[in-house]
Amino acid sequence: MGANQKKKLSKLGLHSNRFIYILLFLSVSCALINSFLIDKHLSADGVNYFYIILDSKDFVNFAWSRQFANYLTEWPLVLGVRLGITDIPVLIKLFAIGIYFPYVVSFAVCIYAVRRENNDLLLFPLLSIVGINLLVDYRLGGEHLVMTLLSWPILLLSLRRAALTWADGFLLWILLILFSRTFETAIIPAIIFFAIFAVRLKHNIKSKKEAVIFGTSLLLSILTVIISLYFIINPISITNKASFIPAIIETLRNPFVWAVISFTFLFTVGLILRNNYCILLSVVPVAISSLIFLFGSHGLTAGESFSCRTLTVTLLPFLLICSIAFRYYNVQQNKISAWILIVFVLVSVVGNIRFSNDWRTFRQQVVGIVTREKGYIPVEETMIKDSPCQWGWNNTELGLVWSYPCVRAILLNSPNIIWEPFNPREILVLKNYLKYDNFFKHVDSNITTCN
Repeated sequence: MGANQKKKLSKLGLHSNRFIYILLFLSVSCALINSFLIDKHLSADGVNYFYIILDSKDFVNFAWSRQFANYLTEWPLVLGVRLGITDIPVLIKLFAIGIYFPYVVSFAVCIYAVRRENNDLLLFPLLSIVGINLLVDYRLGGEHLVMTLLSWPILLLSLRRAALTWADGFLLWILLILFSRTFETAIIPAIIFFAIFAVRLKHNIKSKKEAVIFGTSLLLSILTVIISLYFIINPISITNKASFIPAIIETLRNPFVWAVISFTFLFTVGLILRNNYCILLSVVPVAISSLIFLFGSHGLTAGESFSCRTLTVTLLPFLLICSIAFRYYNVQQNKISAWILIVFVLVSVVGNIRFSNDWRTFRQQVVGIVTREKGYIPVEETMIKDSPCQWGWNNTELGLVWSYPCVRAILLNSPNIIWEPFNPREILVLKNYLKYDNFFKHVDSNITTCN
């Protein structure tokens, strides 16, 4: 191979591990896209956010401390409804594009952050996406996932060995500002960032420019700690706060989560210690995961997936600290670890796609109910009443969205739930996007009827 050809390959990333990480990111993206294609991003709060944006033609605005996460994920949908698009299937796709947007931005900035340095640092953002985001795919629109994604470009920019440029600095500041209002558990990564900036200000400053960059970044990390701490003390939901600690325990007992955490621990510690036996031992949880994927009846339930949001205070900080050690000791992957990583990611992607059939079946059942029946249908009288994909309070919204273009039946949520977005016996929503059967004329005479 000639020198010019090697130079071209190097520019394309084919002469380094970077190309492998890009391919692995694209494979993880296949799992995400599969979820988008079956509307899994409408699970949990997703469909509620979707309906709020369609009716208000504005961003969801119920939590000041998480608002920037909403801006990052909702802008294509808000833009679509403001442009006058009323086709709900198209708007659902725009919503998916917005949720995927932070993944692309995060990984692209991570690649930029490690340029001309150790590309193997990219394995940590990748492990984070597989180990946290894919496990929480019943809450794909969750603000905590945006917080997790933003953590990595911030960290990798702050860990650069080369002197930071002004472009690096401005990018770091923008990311920190966005990060400050994403999710309350941002307090832990923010404390880690604060420690890095403080150490670099004291020991690793190469110029006044870097002093300004790291000094301002330190102040922004303090701002994140203050915002997060305030809303931890004064939570948006007392119920969710009270359930957070039990959710950590429940999550760590789950075999899927155990497999991910144990693999991550053995793999990263083995790399840092340069111990191939420890790296090889990480194959055990991968094998266990494979057996579960092959013979398990279903994956995570909706509730279990929601509990996995607690991984932002367990697995995420561990990965952040490991990546710091990785950079400090200038660790690089060997062939054994590279192949094990590839197998782990592909097994996780295949498992995620396989168990997405649970949601696909649930979606088909809901569509069948709202297209075959007429009038108000109590959910407890349907086949989805015990579905592991069901949340209890969002069945009405899902039924309406999946009824497009004409609503002939409305699913009623269980009467035992504490809260629901609206009472469909008293109010009809999405009137600019849906037509309603004459049966519902008594609720709202201003609706557009199907006939």
